[in-house]
Amino acid sequence: MNVFTLQLKTLNVGCHVSGMFVGCLLYADDIILISPSVIGLQEMLDKCHEISDTVSLQFSVRKCHCLVVGKMSIVKISPMLLGGEEIQ
Repeated sequence: MNVFTLQLKTLNVGCHVSGMFVGCLLYADDIILISPSVIGLQEMLDKCHEISDTVSLQFSVRKCHCLVVGKMSIVKISPMLLGGEEIQ
């Protein structure tokens, strides 16, 4: 699973705290992606899909969720896609 963290860090998107990358949190077989922008989040999702193809893993899009927080959360965002499938 470390391959996800290493590859996502190279994108230079996602959240950083005091210069440390915290845009990807891993626990067992779960991944939480954190990004301050929807464009950055989509880049991270695309990279995760690319990585999963190379390491023979498969994401279940029906178990994925996307959450927006903050004052812009009332704005409708474009659908987030993982492998061409829309995330709820």
